[in-house]
Amino acid sequence: MPKEKNQIWGGRLNAPPSELNLAFCAGRDVRELPPCDQRLVPFDIRTNLAHARMLTEVGVLSNQEWRDIHQGLSELARLDQTGGFKLNPAKEDVHINVEHWLTFEKGIGAAKKIHSGRSRNDQVSTDMRLYLREELLELAGGLASLIAAVLKQAQQGLDWVMPGFTHYQPAMITTMGHWLASWGQGLSRDLVALGQVYAMLDKSPLGAAAGFGTSWPLQRERSAELLGFSGVEENSLDCIASRGEAETRIVGALAVLLNRLGQMGQDLILWSHPYFGFVTIHDAFVTGSSIMPQKRNPDFAEVLRAKAAQTQGALSSLLGVQKGAMSGYNRDSQQSKSIVMDVLDEIRQAAPLMAQVVVSLTFHPDEMAKKAQQGFMNAADVADWLAREKGVSFRQGYEALSLAVKYAEASGELTLEALNQACGQLNLGFQVTQREVDALNDPLTLLGEKRHTGAPAPSAVRENLAQLSQSLTRLNQEWVERKERIEQARAKAFAP
Repeated sequence: MPKEKNQIWGGRLNAPPSELNLAFCAGRDVRELPPCDQRLVPFDIRTNLAHARMLTEVGVLSNQEWRDIHQGLSELARLDQTGGFKLNPAKEDVHINVEHWLTFEKGIGAAKKIHSGRSRNDQVSTDMRLYLREELLELAGGLASLIAAVLKQAQQGLDWVMPGFTHYQPAMITTMGHWLASWGQGLSRDLVALGQVYAMLDKSPLGAAAGFGTSWPLQRERSAELLGFSGVEENSLDCIASRGEAETRIVGALAVLLNRLGQMGQDLILWSHPYFGFVTIHDAFVTGSSIMPQKRNPDFAEVLRAKAAQTQGALSSLLGVQKGAMSGYNRDSQQSKSIVMDVLDEIRQAAPLMAQVVVSLTFHPDEMAKKAQQGFMNAADVADWLAREKGVSFRQGYEALSLAVKYAEASGELTLEALNQACGQLNLGFQVTQREVDALNDPLTLLGEKRHTGAPAPSAVRENLAQLSQSLTRLNQEWVERKERIEQARAKAFAP
């Protein structure tokens, strides 16, 4: 019998499909998702450890009670890592499941005291912030890798001339380096935005209790330190009333990022289209058809567009969950948990996948240059040249080029005869030379004049890329420091 293939397509491709690409495109069609609170088990354990240690330090728990709780939670953490701890739905949430496991499964009497000075309200808010911090760290790592890949490819394309588009129509000449640098610049803003969201949620709500404080002698700053937070979210009512805000801010930043990734995907769909021929997407990142074996479909890019829409819908839902609720805890906010988790599941691999795609692209500079010399894409630049070098107004130069394009349309490029005929018809008082027309028809010569900050001249793009690389190095270091602080806090939490 022939060996079974996982896919019925792909016989004409020269590389097996990327597992990441297949998983990203298939999504939830074939993937089972865990319950929301099952994801929070490791974070609830850490919240309990920090709270119990702080209660011990202020004298609410004895040292022996702390040792019993610490031992039980450490065992539970190991059990959870191996998949051996499953939540009982009858116990409603992760918090009661953990407390009852310590109390009834392990017989730890002190577990009944662990809820002193807190509520499930501040407990779940803390768990979610711990979870979201680590999700942001992963997202930032993938995004930084994508930016690095884009900047590396842009360095190769500094003088790869290509058409630029407006309204999907050929408009002006640019380079692949300039285009990719625009990707990198936008993605860098997205990485900054994730850092800003991280800074906002990196405050501990633990100890706010139900929203109105507690008479227990808590040291909230100490539990925040034990959890690796940068500080305390002070007002106890705001700690609870703002439940869902961090989720909304994250999804808002992700909605902007996914829009950008969708736009990048659309660029790749067009560039790789046989009628464009600017790039070839590696076989590992295209999919085939069940009936058309010749197909090379950029499914990942189409899925990116859909997930951008899905993220926007989730953002609207999160804003709606919070709208109009009275200050304090409201059960509405519980829905924010599943909404943000669903978004993160859908888009977690978007940036890492796009990074792999970008690295694997094969560019076709000759085809790009050929297309850049069609359709009079130098027209606006020539109008600028006439105004700058010949002393006419820009509008006069524009009118001259409109006529010159009309007269030269059959030839497909600007000609000496057409341009001089237009200048004479408008009585501009000068004629151009063949040497000048040749220079005006040379894309790299035209681009070389665009040297201002951010322009497509190779020198300007090189400077832009240098600035973006420096920014990426700085941003990466900030994320490394955030991760180190979390890891150090985690190690201290489990220390005896």
